Amino acid sequence: MTENSGPQAIVKPMPEIPDELRQDAFNAVAIVRFHVAIDGTATVELVQPTPHPRLNRLLLDALKNWRFFPAIKDGQPVESVYPLTFRFEVP
Repeated sequence: MTENSGPQAIVKPMPEIPDELRQDAFNAVAIVRFHVAIDGTATVELVQPTPHPRLNRLLLDALKNWRFFPAIKDGQPVESVYPLTFRFEVP
């Protein structure tokens, strides 16, 4: 039996939204794509940004610190791409 799975995010720091951006962040959505290496590190690109440049920068700064358990193919770690639709959470 062979084991196959996609990458799993295991460290997921979220962006901290300053008070002056809370209104802009409410219902803001961005689409990002992670390129996950076999060691679980990742690079991230903003595929579809929000209309707010400062939010986009905060988001990318946080997502650069995400770490993954890599994708597995035939029982071995492999490089992969992990798309994500990110919805800002404003408490």
